[in-house]
Amino acid sequence: MILNCYYYAPHNHTLLSEHIETDLVRMAEMGTDVVTFCVQESQITNWHQQRIRNMVDRIHAHGMKAHAIPNRWAGLVAGWLDGFGLFTLENIDTLIRDTEGNMVITGAAQSCIQHPKVAEHIRSSLTQLFETFNFDGLIWDEPHSRACYCEKCTSLNPTADPLWPHRQCADFLDEMSAYAKSLREDLVVSVFAQPDQDELLDALLDTRHIEFVGSDGHVRSPDHQMHRMKGTIHEAYEKFMPRIRAAGKKSFFLLEAQRHRDADLENYLQNLEKAFSYPMDHLMYYYSAHEMSSENESIFNRETWAMVKSLKGL
Repeated sequence: MILNCYYYAPHNHTLLSEHIETDLVRMAEMGTDVVTFCVQESQITNWHQQRIRNMVDRIHAHGMKAHAIPNRWAGLVAGWLDGFGLFTLENIDTLIRDTEGNMVITGAAQSCIQHPKVAEHIRSSLTQLFETFNFDGLIWDEPHSRACYCEKCTSLNPTADPLWPHRQCADFLDEMSAYAKSLREDLVVSVFAQPDQDELLDALLDTRHIEFVGSDGHVRSPDHQMHRMKGTIHEAYEKFMPRIRAAGKKSFFLLEAQRHRDADLENYLQNLEKAFSYPMDHLMYYYSAHEMSSENESIFNRETWAMVKSLKGL
């Protein structure tokens, strides 16, 4: 099993290098194989460059691999920062269209992958990412496969097949993954969909250049209510793992803990052991809670880290 730590966005904040070093030492001692963090489009070329380079170098210095998550690139994927990707803001003509032909600007603004600017932008961003930094892997975080009714999409999907947006999304990511691998031959590419994206996950299982496919899911009981609700890791695993195995793909699951708050800690701890016990090829865990009080964050970290160590028999 690949044990992957989602470190989120350490290069975006005023974290001292010595504090990042302490975290990385702990991750390595827990048996972590990979450390992953998000990269925004603009960061590849702006003042973040040195901080990204430092992160990758430090991760490698501790014997771990470094994977990048494209953050909101053209609005096609999720990631750390909520809001709109820079490319989409600067190229609003690429926005997906509704059935009336109007630009869709509600929610996370998303560009249409059939617009010629979009593929060009993603290829250019991948080129800059892998020619500038020594990342070992690429992770597509919760791809967005919303339907678009622009002239091009309507001509390609004249019957308005509801599965077509998911297939074209998977095909596009597969094409971009192949391009990324042309830049770095030994690159590892993974993708995870949200627990309710059954059709998208099925489409992703047909890709040729993405090794690890799966889902994220909250570490909670099905009947536990949170301020932000998505499916549980238990439901996602039970639903998707048989499909992943049948397709001959390697499995990848993120134990979602990003939006847990103090009121969710007890239920999180009750589900922690079961969540970490699922057999899979690639497991991703959050290094720390982000929306808890300091006292409960310490409890969250201690118990989560203990489970991580147990996976490697430490």
